[in-house]
Amino acid sequence: MGTNEKNIILQKTRMHPTYFEVLPLSENVLDALYDMKFTTCTPIQEKCITPIIDRRDIIGIAQTGTGKTAAYLLPLLTLLEELPPQSPQHPQCLIMAPTRELAQQIDQALQGFGYYTNISGIAIYGGNDAARYEQERRSLQQGAQILIATPGRLLSHINLGTCNLSQTKHFVLDEADRMLDMGFSDDILKIASQLPAERQTILFSATMPSRIRQLARSLMHHPLEVRLSPSKPAEGISQSIYICKEDDKKRVVHHLFTPHPPTRAIIFCSTKQKTRHIAAQLQQQGYNVEAIHSDLTQPERQQVMQHFRTRHTHILVATDLLARGIDIDDISLILNYDVPHDAEDYVHRVGRTARAGKQGRAVTLVSPAELPQLQHIEQMLQQKIPRSHLPFTLEESENREPRNTHPRQPRGKKNRVNHRPKHTAPRRGKPAK
Repeated sequence: MGTNEKNIILQKTRMHPTYFEVLPLSENVLDALYDMKFTTCTPIQEKCITPIIDRRDIIGIAQTGTGKTAAYLLPLLTLLEELPPQSPQHPQCLIMAPTRELAQQIDQALQGFGYYTNISGIAIYGGNDAARYEQERRSLQQGAQILIATPGRLLSHINLGTCNLSQTKHFVLDEADRMLDMGFSDDILKIASQLPAERQTILFSATMPSRIRQLARSLMHHPLEVRLSPSKPAEGISQSIYICKEDDKKRVVHHLFTPHPPTRAIIFCSTKQKTRHIAAQLQQQGYNVEAIHSDLTQPERQQVMQHFRTRHTHILVATDLLARGIDIDDISLILNYDVPHDAEDYVHRVGRTARAGKQGRAVTLVSPAELPQLQHIEQMLQQKIPRSHLPFTLEESENREPRNTHPRQPRGKKNRVNHRPKHTAPRRGKPAK
């Protein structure tokens, strides 16, 4: 396996957008994009689609919300339309996802992008009853060209002989860093051993630690690396920081929630133990809150998320690991009870609010021990996050920040140039479901 990756650094802004029509996508895929009113690419899509169609191995480093699902689904649909038919019991493409929620989102995207194609897909994932497992077994027997799966569930089907990957030519690992965080490294290698040696491997990850590079070296042939430049929080997010002692964070939360209890908020904690503790404390204070963490069963996690999506629950307390599957557009407040260890995780957390052009608020509670992590975040953002005054007095020695550590202010962004799409006549077909 090769290790000479070529790095492509993508800038956050562009003067001239790239239209899907200029890329080598099939007409059926372009028809679906037109009906879904997608005309221009995101940066990760622009740099990944053509190399994937050229059957290159790809490492894509991009956070959630950058359009990475379409970056691999659109070219793979184009490739699969060109392939000769084969046995339906042998999927041609395998997409691995760490959680049931992400597998479902990929399946939904596939239904939209592949609406005008004859390409079929199956999604299999854990945490279901025996009836669901039997339904998956029958679907695998009928066959599909694209298989979307979580690692544990797929291994179960492989071990029982209900899934054959001997003819799979395209292998996608979505949110690879999260899969490793969840302990799926050995499962991924076992699954990869069932695939043909001559295949295309595509790996997407929000970060690129050494363990991801090690995984890439074991699975990929001279991959092309496409790295999205570090993203910044959306302009609609009002960011602020409270610097306080660790023991005073509960008082700050009470201060924030007392005048106007939030109805759509996520609280991020560093551990599942703290997640349970904070949720229990807020429940005792009368707030409508639930916690989601790895000790819950899959049906329990699904129920918590359903309560939050339907507004039955107003506040969700979560760890980073469980929160990546949250794709909700109307969250008004993000509260970082703990400062994330990774600066990019800060952007990922606060990016849960101010989505779809809306406004949102992100508040971070910082203890003196967490000031170095705050410094790293501000260095990445190239800005100082505004400080808020505490509703009570702390000793000055506990509240003092290091001097001369603030990064320079960012340069202004260039104005973007808007272009009208080339085509004016509507394309054929029905709108995507």
